[in-house]
Amino acid sequence: MIDDRHHDKPATSRREPEGTAMLSAWPEADGWVCNVLVRRGDRLLVLRRSPGGYLGDQWDLPGGKSEPGEEPAVAALRELTEETGLVGELGPEVAHWSNPDTNGGDFRYHIVTFEAFVPGDDADAAAAANAGEAPEAREAVETPEVTLTREHSDYLWATPEELAELPLAWHVGRVLGR
Repeated sequence: MIDDRHHDKPATSRREPEGTAMLSAWPEADGWVCNVLVRRGDRLLVLRRSPGGYLGDQWDLPGGKSEPGEEPAVAALRELTEETGLVGELGPEVAHWSNPDTNGGDFRYHIVTFEAFVPGDDADAAAAANAGEAPEAREAVETPEVTLTREHSDYLWATPEELAELPLAWHVGRVLGR
């Protein structure tokens, strides 16, 4: 379920070419929002935004606005750590859109989403299994601990079925093709 009450201008957004992770290669815009997809098997890490704020009570990806002059890839990893306590390694860019401001402001911004790999993702679990580590060691690797800030009230490693039922922020649904 996609909650798009904060996004009333979908016809004016456009998909940008992928693979342009350097700021200098992107079309001009006034702001940047950089998100990450963190997976464990078929599960995706989503964060519930705290009530009362922008997109309150909706489920979102770890991410946020870049700082002036900050490269999108750097901003995405910084936001991952700030919002979850997880330290990751950036993977490929998976989506890039440009939009007008969803609050009616007179500016355009980009939303870019990258894959991110964190200790405890499936690659680490497979490496632990291949190294012959004990099952409890593999289990510890498979479950990264998430530490939330006040910006979010909950987190979930959501299955595709759970994602279909959650009130997702409009841009998350767009990244997931819904």
